[in-house]
Amino acid sequence: MITYKIKKPTVKEYLLLRNSVNWNLKEKGISEERAYESLKKCPLCVCAYDKKSVVGMIRLSGDLEMYGYIQDTIILPNYQGKGIGSSLLKKVFEKIKNKPGYLLGVCPSKVSVEFYEKFGFKKRPENPNGFMSIEI
Repeated sequence: MITYKIKKPTVKEYLLLRNSVNWNLKEKGISEERAYESLKKCPLCVCAYDKKSVVGMIRLSGDLEMYGYIQDTIILPNYQGKGIGSSLLKKVFEKIKNKPGYLLGVCPSKVSVEFYEKFGFKKRPENPNGFMSIEI
C-alpha cells in the first residue's frame, strides 16, 4: 500500500528518484550539498512511500500563498502508471484549494502534457508545448 507524506525527501531519496529517471545531478555539475539546499528552500514536497521506501515525489517552488511552480514530479519507473503521480498532485491541490487566485504552473515534458491537462492545466497560447498553468 502506498502512503503519502507532506515532507521533503532526504537527499539520498531525492537522488535515488532523479537517477531512476535519468535526471542525474552530477552530470549537470550539481553537488549533493546544492541539492540539499534546494530541497531545504522549497515550500512544499509530498513523498510517496511503499512501506519505508520512497517511490515518488512532487516538489513545488514559489511562495505557497499566491504562486507555485511544480519543479519535480518523479515516480520510480516500476511504479509509474499506478496513479501515484495523480495522488501526489491531488495532495498539492488539497494544500492550495482555499487560496483563490493561486497560480500553479508547470513546464512539462512532452510525455507529461496530457497528465497535467487531465487536472485542468492549460497550455499558454504563445508556447503550446511549454509552460502550463491552472488558477485555483
